[in-house]
Amino acid sequence: MYTRSMLKCFRGYPLYNPTPFCELSTEYPRNGINVGDVGFVRGSGTFDFLFNICPSQNAFINPPNLPDGFSLETPDHSATTVLEPLPKNTCLFQTPITKTRSGEYTCEGSEGAVLELPKGAVQSEATNARPFARLAARHGVQWYEYTMNRGRDISNGSLYLITSVTKCAQWGIAVFDRPCTPGQGLKFDKKRSLPFGF
Repeated sequence: MYTRSMLKCFRGYPLYNPTPFCELSTEYPRNGINVGDVGFVRGSGTFDFLFNICPSQNAFINPPNLPDGFSLETPDHSATTVLEPLPKNTCLFQTPITKTRSGEYTCEGSEGAVLELPKGAVQSEATNARPFARLAARHGVQWYEYTMNRGRDISNGSLYLITSVTKCAQWGIAVFDRPCTPGQGLKFDKKRSLPFGF
């Protein structure tokens, strides 16, 4: 429900649980998801990292002995551009969610979701996404076969090639599964915070 509702904000694929999953690399979890990562979203909401196609990244985090077709041709193709960061206290939500002046969220529809970013977020994207698209078109079937050979039972269309990322050090999420009754709403408690971030 969270993912379905937040997709309406057009900010990429919203991960319910942004903690990365990687069984083969101890280096990968330190920096989290990056441009060039190939993987899929697990039922738990985490991104299951398989490999990275960017030459600047893959020597440190990729599994050994990847076949041909799992890397861009030159480091130039994997250049990234840092985008304008999202400012502090960014709030992302769509109708039927509304926010009152007191900072309380209410929902007038059957479902909705909210994402608050108290410290904002940093964003980056592939400078040129065409080499990414060409490589995926040429070797996508091979990537699926590799994924299945790694013991991942995924359906067609569930493999992702990351071309942009938004990362934050602090966030809060909420989901509504029914309309609010009059006088009912939700407000985040910003007094308590657990340290976490990428």
